[in-house]
Amino acid sequence: MKLLDRIKAVFQRKEPEPVPEPAAPAKIKKTCRECGKTFTVDPSWEHIPNYCKECRQKFAREKEERQRAGEPRKIRRKCRQCGRFFTFPSTLQHYPNYCSNCRKEHQAAMKSKYGNPVKRTKNG
Repeated sequence: MKLLDRIKAVFQRKEPEPVPEPAAPAKIKKTCRECGKTFTVDPSWEHIPNYCKECRQKFAREKEERQRAGEPRKIRRKCRQCGRFFTFPSTLQHYPNYCSNCRKEHQAAMKSKYGNPVKRTKNG
């Protein structure tokens, strides 16, 4: 009897049920703030602003154009010589240390001190 019970137990054993795979997260529906279109996004992109692809590209183009235009700001600095504040556009390659009045005096002083620079040619 014991042997027969063992054989029955072997045949009655159930195989473990397979673990179900996790379901993909549901897509989130959003509405574009600019044009009002409804679109779906992955939940991992939920933190991204609510703009559809077309509007996002439009904003990128506008930003690029603004950067190319180079809207110059006025930068305020203090003159090293007289101490007055002066402004100049941010598009300059080198920022000046002297106001327009003192700059002329400073340049004249530097020319008299060091002379005109010698232009060198490729041959020496």
